[in-house]
Amino acid sequence: ATTALVATAGVAAADVTFGGYGRFGIDYDEARAAGSETRIESRFRLVVTASAESDNGLSFGAQIRYQSNEAATGYGASAAGFNMPRFWVSTGGLTVSVGNTLGALENMPGMYAGSLGLTGLGYANVVYNFLGDAYTSGAGGRQGLDVIYAAGNWGVHLSYSPDAASQGGAGTLERTALAVSYTMGNYTFALAGQDSNSAADTEFAFTAGGSWGNLDATLQYADNGTGGSKYGIGGQYQVGSATFIRAYINHDEALAGGTGDENMGIGFQHRFGGGTFLEGGVADLAGRTRADLGLRFSF
Repeated sequence: ATTALVATAGVAAADVTFGGYGRFGIDYDEARAAGSETRIESRFRLVVTASAESDNGLSFGAQIRYQSNEAATGYGASAAGFNMPRFWVSTGGLTVSVGNTLGALENMPGMYAGSLGLTGLGYANVVYNFLGDAYTSGAGGRQGLDVIYAAGNWGVHLSYSPDAASQGGAGTLERTALAVSYTMGNYTFALAGQDSNSAADTEFAFTAGGSWGNLDATLQYADNGTGGSKYGIGGQYQVGSATFIRAYINHDEALAGGTGDENMGIGFQHRFGGGTFLEGGVADLAGRTRADLGLRFSF
């Protein structure tokens, strides 16, 4: 990351930091049209963070992302560009954030355990199935509020997003979520609940993770409303000084027309140092095979 000092009126100096990552490789998805199953994969993401500190010690900040993918530019098929910004003020262990909502379910410890490959291969390891607020690099995201507090071994995250219509947009979805986590030695436990006016949204989630030598593993469970439950395990094992094997398996009752099916995957990450990686994986998503391989670097 690169930091610049920018002089502004009434403020001695403000920090502006540029960071992000680039990735490129190949991606396979058997669900694509014949002849198009394998494609070139690439993404460039630039994260711009600005911060300042008041005389009484309050820290202020703002962050915005620029992103472009292969072929279809932007996060999906939209034009490449910046997303909706996020702003915050923090003191001690308390941070209050407004704008592009982070989401309590999305950021609870252990939710992304077992993430693998260059691209995440659909992130079927995430048991809440993205049925809650999450920070997005594309479009406007969910406009809302996050309150995050950390003290000792405890962590608390409250997120709220009002219906878009009340903010001058379109849509009536309204969500409030709360996640609480506790770390005890090598173990971390997290509980989360969500109140939403959509019956399809996640109502409850739980994770329990631990470390045993070279092995990190997390049990995951979510009650995804009308979609039923999703539960499984994800983790990683360090097999060398710079090589990690990652895997997950779960059962999702929403799959196969509501009768349920399994997702599973295995992949690796090799670290070259200096924020550079070789990554790849293969996943079976209820019978649909996806795979990728490529290089990623952080800056």
